[in-house]
Amino acid sequence: METIFLENEGQKIFGIVHNVGLNTPVVIMFHGFTGNHIESRFIFARLSRALEKAGISSIRFDFRGSGDSEGTFEEMTLSSEMSDAKAIVNYARDRFKGHMGILGLSMGGTIALLTAPMLKPDVLCLWAPAAKNREVFTNGGMPQQIEEGKRLDIGGIQISNAFIKEILTMNAFEKAKYYSNPVLILHGTSDSTVPFEHSQDLAKEFDHVTLVPVEGADHVFTSVQWPSFVIEKTVNFFTENLL
Repeated sequence: METIFLENEGQKIFGIVHNVGLNTPVVIMFHGFTGNHIESRFIFARLSRALEKAGISSIRFDFRGSGDSEGTFEEMTLSSEMSDAKAIVNYARDRFKGHMGILGLSMGGTIALLTAPMLKPDVLCLWAPAAKNREVFTNGGMPQQIEEGKRLDIGGIQISNAFIKEILTMNAFEKAKYYSNPVLILHGTSDSTVPFEHSQDLAKEFDHVTLVPVEGADHVFTSVQWPSFVIEKTVNFFTENLL
């Protein structure tokens, strides 16, 4: 395991590389809204260790404005996260010569969907993806706040009008039809943040997809059995499709 800093648009991106070998496959993890390279219940770190045991390298990182990367959360937009995703993927392709998978959690799934047609990973894994990004975020009354020129406070973290406008105009869901490689979606059936039904609809848009319900789980799998189940299914998917 090693720490890296990549520069993108004049700011540094912090990342952790789990290097099994230069000729191994690599999985890149996109964290969620206000998340980071470890994620809730340390699930990204746990996944990296499980992938290592399976012979797969990984990179988990903080989008600029989150975690240990430079920038402020208020500067973050979907466009800035898409730019960071491209920078990380370019780094991974320069360093690792095996196949590549991308995993996106929640809004990380939004970024994975928006960038997949351009970045062309060999496989895509989505955990509770906010594919219908407009619907997910408008539950907080964002359109009215844009009209009033306000900035949104999310538990003490401020986001910009630029972010809100992109959430309302960019469409991650419609990008699915442009991605034809294997896809795995894992989603809690009791998710109150991003409804499970969103992933049921999303699955219909892909050519090669497996949708796995995580029975009773919430948005970030906050019970002992759920992260273990999600990690096991994810490692199996990447092992079958990348090695």
